[in-house]
Amino acid sequence: MTPEPNDEDGLDDEQLILGDLLNHVLDKGVVISGSVTISIADIDLLMVDLRLLLTSIETSIRHGIDQSFDRMVKGGGE
Repeated sequence: MTPEPNDEDGLDDEQLILGDLLNHVLDKGVVISGSVTISIADIDLLMVDLRLLLTSIETSIRHGIDQSFDRMVKGGGE
């Protein structure tokens, strides 16, 4: 009798791939941006620009992102 393939083998491969992807994203960083406009009868009522930065703390410190964020929060003039 030959052993049947185990379903957990595929799950382990998927977890490894997901782990590698997450490691790469946190090491390099990812920026996701988009905009949403709410309008009625071709009149724009609300426009929102969204930006999301996903990275590790170590990467943000290495690239000085934390200092840029502090300046942005304080108003940019300082």
